Amino acid sequence: MIYLKKTLFTTLVILASPAILANDLVLYDMTKKEPFTVNTQYPTYIENEGVDKLFDTSLQSKYISKYSQSWVSIQFERPKRVYEYVLTSALDAPKRDPKNWVLFGSNEGESWYELDKRNNITFSTRGQSLKFQVSDSRSFSRFKLDMKQEGTTVWGDSYLQLANFALISDTHLPIADFSVSQSVTTINQPIDIYANVANDPSKLIWSIPGATLFEAGNKAKAYFSKPGSYSVSLQAINTFGEDRVIRNNVIKVLDKSKPWVGHTTPKVKVVIEDSESAGAKRLLRLFPNIAQTIDRVTRDLAPLLYKNFAELPDFEQVTFTLKWMDTIAYRAGDDTNMEIAFSSKYITEKLAGKPDEDVRYELLGVLWHELTHGYQHFPKSVGYDDAGAHAFIEGMADLIRIQAGFHKTRSPKPSLSYLGGYTNTGFFLYWLSKEHNNFAYRFNKTAIELEKWRFDKAIKHVTGKDVDLLWTEYQQSLNSM
Repeated sequence: MIYLKKTLFTTLVILASPAILANDLVLYDMTKKEPFTVNTQYPTYIENEGVDKLFDTSLQSKYISKYSQSWVSIQFERPKRVYEYVLTSALDAPKRDPKNWVLFGSNEGESWYELDKRNNITFSTRGQSLKFQVSDSRSFSRFKLDMKQEGTTVWGDSYLQLANFALISDTHLPIADFSVSQSVTTINQPIDIYANVANDPSKLIWSIPGATLFEAGNKAKAYFSKPGSYSVSLQAINTFGEDRVIRNNVIKVLDKSKPWVGHTTPKVKVVIEDSESAGAKRLLRLFPNIAQTIDRVTRDLAPLLYKNFAELPDFEQVTFTLKWMDTIAYRAGDDTNMEIAFSSKYITEKLAGKPDEDVRYELLGVLWHELTHGYQHFPKSVGYDDAGAHAFIEGMADLIRIQAGFHKTRSPKPSLSYLGGYTNTGFFLYWLSKEHNNFAYRFNKTAIELEKWRFDKAIKHVTGKDVDLLWTEYQQSLNSM
């Protein structure tokens, strides 16, 4: 057993143990390892939700077509047999899930051969990955998935959407993979990292910037002297070639006495699509350094939703776009790049008569709302078209906006239901937060704690009381004001 230890220089080379044996058949996702080109039946319908999103590393992104039926084709450089394929549902709108589909194979793009056909398939949860076997043993360089959905959403559309599409083939390469004993640790407490590499690797090369590494067989032990987020890279080599896996921010190191030391905010990219309208010029004048503003709000917002930076979702970048559009603002993107867009049209037409101080206050409130969407949890067992999920998502964003003090242009009003979202739900949640400690943190956490999430279950989980009773008490408090 030979290893090279480099304290704080990140690299550890290990001659692999014979315990890692070659399997008769090692499967891997071709779309993650092989170069390919992709095409689809119809052009991109919504910006940043094109066909390329089927093959990224995020389950938060998706491909959407304005049609109920569409095909997606993918071409590799050389023919390969597909043993399995995997489809993953998007995080919202179950009615848009593909229900029926056919997988085809071809080598020249003219003659297509049916490899697998499925009908009446249901995804039971959001972000669910379903794997399907392919019995056909022929090899092809081109594959086409022809999908059709059967449903209409609450918004009246029959769009087709899917989060991810994977094609599984076999390989002799040493497909690199690893697991960690725990994802969160404290200063100078060790983390064990286990190499899971098939196809008999002859060498493993670890790289963990900022760590002190030790080796024992196919296991590396890492120590960290400073709090922060750490990335791990593993390179595996055998006689057929090499493979590498990199996982960013896979290990979080905390100083328990200072839970936000080590928190690094994502870089901010500013895109100005409209710089000429009166609204655009006004925003740029009121916020001459919008990137700095976003960074400051992020630092203030995070402790309202989480106890320490290790709980916070990781983003490499926040992209802020100013554009002329009808929607006031929106949050999009995936789990590496959060996208926030502001409407210069709204500022031009709706805020024209307001003084600068009021406009700045309103836009900061909108920014708090949209950034909360970026960092809050989303229930995975239901889609955004569920009334309870909508109330949770929009209500939480307004709760944080209220707690930050950007609610003075709004006030709670009597209502028949707590499911209206925005200020309707937000002020109700704020009322609850005054009676229940850490309410925002605990309510946000229900999205990942409750297996079958519902709004009423989430409220009872946090407060111990039925939501209808609480809503009645809240309405009575409004009527007595």
